[in-house]
Amino acid sequence: MVLTQEEIQASLRDSQKWELEDGTWIKKHYNLPTFPKAMQFVNEIADLAEDRQHHPYMIIDHTTVTIKLSTLDKGGLTQKDFEAAHAYDRTYLRYT
Repeated sequence: MVLTQEEIQASLRDSQKWELEDGTWIKKHYNLPTFPKAMQFVNEIADLAEDRQHHPYMIIDHTTVTIKLSTLDKGGLTQKDFEAAHAYDRTYLRYT
């Protein structure tokens, strides 16, 4: 089920600096210490996404990884997106 704007705003407040983009995506930039660490992080995210069958849009720019989430088959943001965001944040903690 697609979240209402109120639910999205509440979930964003509970998130760790995820931002709303175009009303249907949440986005976050992760800064890693080196390019190899960025690639390791991306590979871990890929494994999590595959396990969840919920795949993010990712951009790798040297040591910055940008992740965007939306539930495309539902046409917007769902709880699934915020659950994935929290899992990615927990993964990132191992790289800081």
